[in-house]
Amino acid sequence: MQVLRTADFFGVPFIQQIDPKQSIYKSAFGGLITLLICSASLAYAIWVLYQWQNNQLSPKISNSMYVSDFSLLDLNYDVIKLYYWKINENYIDPFESKILLPLVMYTTNFSFTELQVINISNETTVDGSSKYIIPKMNLAFQYINGELYTTSEMYIQIVLCSEKYLKPNEKCASQQLVDEFFKQALNTVVMQVHYKSLDSKDGSEQTSLQEFYSQIEMKNCYTLSTFLSSNLYEVQDAFLFGNPKYVEYIVGSSIQSQTNTMEYCKQTYEGDILTIFYIMMKGNQTKTIFQYPHAGDLLANIGSIVSVLFMIKHAIILINEYQLKQKILREIISFYYPEFKNIQIIKNWKQKITKITLNDKDLDVKEYKRFYIKIRNQMEVKLSYLNMLYEISRMYFIIRSSNLRQDLKKSHQVGIKLLLPYVSENYFDSGPNSNLSNRLGMNQLILNDEDSNLLSIAMRQSEPIIDQLQEDACSVNQFFEINKLK
Repeated sequence: MQVLRTADFFGVPFIQQIDPKQSIYKSAFGGLITLLICSASLAYAIWVLYQWQNNQLSPKISNSMYVSDFSLLDLNYDVIKLYYWKINENYIDPFESKILLPLVMYTTNFSFTELQVINISNETTVDGSSKYIIPKMNLAFQYINGELYTTSEMYIQIVLCSEKYLKPNEKCASQQLVDEFFKQALNTVVMQVHYKSLDSKDGSEQTSLQEFYSQIEMKNCYTLSTFLSSNLYEVQDAFLFGNPKYVEYIVGSSIQSQTNTMEYCKQTYEGDILTIFYIMMKGNQTKTIFQYPHAGDLLANIGSIVSVLFMIKHAIILINEYQLKQKILREIISFYYPEFKNIQIIKNWKQKITKITLNDKDLDVKEYKRFYIKIRNQMEVKLSYLNMLYEISRMYFIIRSSNLRQDLKKSHQVGIKLLLPYVSENYFDSGPNSNLSNRLGMNQLILNDEDSNLLSIAMRQSEPIIDQLQEDACSVNQFFEINKLK
């Protein structure tokens, strides 16, 4: 059992009370500051939780270069869109008039597929003047000898209309219409690249686009090599535990343009090609980690400001310690100088003593200060635990000087007897005079329930009780003999 008692760290120390009302000194000022600090701490905690709930707390963001196999790349939307840029509504649209045809081919394991016509969609541009041409995105990647290769790429060609690419019931535009088209100023085909990204504020998906322009003319063939760049997002948004989420988007592109002659493109690609859009992915990408605040971060954030606020408690503790010491000193001084409680001290706004009165009579301020400093120094000594033990030892010697050692030893056998009636005695006693002291009669030698509290502060504060009985003279030996416990 002793080992278990030693291991117990829940032990509670005995705290002796300052007075009958409190064991720890507390003040109204300290209570006010405590309420203010607790209210401020609670308000800040609610504010932090509100910001976290409404995604107003910025995440920790880190970026690094990363080689991806693009297995998570989101291509389930229209990444590439083409359209003819009409400067005014009277311009001839070469795609709807079958003057130009948009063709697409892919590389599969480093070999080309057949050219296919890209159909015009029903989706119109923002101004509604043209319709989009939307090719199917097809990109593939493969590790070869430990290195990542793009094994599927896109080639979008803008060529002069040829009936071999048309359906049986379709025909190319007349030469007259073709001539009119090439007489138009600023004939331009626009390629839109649509991107996706994550908003760092709340992790929501965002979209954007970028447009690239290629001129259309009979003498030249323009090549726009488009290198798409992607981003891998790692989103750590679990409240406490949980696996992060991964998403991969196309977030940008770079263009390498080149101008060639019609003869060069015709020999290379075997057709009347005016513009080529070459589309592929970059090998490296950026990996972005969004680490949103979790429960630990929130508690750390709240705890840090609460700790700063509670630093004020040290100042309040010092103030309470000072006030407690002054209170105890005043009480001890009043034990020796009962009239000390009647002293009234008046101070000005600078807390400087201006007047001191005792029983409505003015006292000399300088003499009072000199007296108070002297008596305060004397009373401060009495607050020492060693001094209290020392004074008890002096009291023993005083008692010993007037009593025999054998008489003092008899005190260990003396105590207040419990003279309570038993049920079998059929004794009934009640009322204000039913205490032990009244039932014991007139013998003043017998200890009773008043002796346990005879020298206490409570007895000092109560009204003095005048005993009308004549005390009988008794010897010390009679006292010990009467109060000896059997």
